[in-house]
Amino acid sequence: MAAESGELIGACEFMKDRLYFATLRNRPKSTVNTHYFSIDEELVYENFYADFGPLNLAMVYRYCCKLNKKLNNTVCQERK
Repeated sequence: MAAESGELIGACEFMKDRLYFATLRNRPKSTVNTHYFSIDEELVYENFYADFGPLNLAMVYRYCCKLNKKLNNTVCQERK
C-alpha cells in the first residue's frame, strides 16, 4: 500500500478507515483494499477574469455526486 511506502504520510482522514484526502504528485495504483481517484482532468477551473479562485458550484456538485457514488458502491463496502 502507498501508506507503507511513506507516500500518504500527510493524508487527512475524513471517515475512519474509509475516506482520506491527499495531494500527491503521481496517482498511485488502486489495490484490492484501496481505491484512488483524481478529479484533475474532469473538473476544470473556469476563471472569471484573472482570478484563480475555487471551482464553481456546479463543479463542486459534480465532485459531491462522484464521491457519494463511490462511497455507496457495494463492491467497495464488501472489501471492508
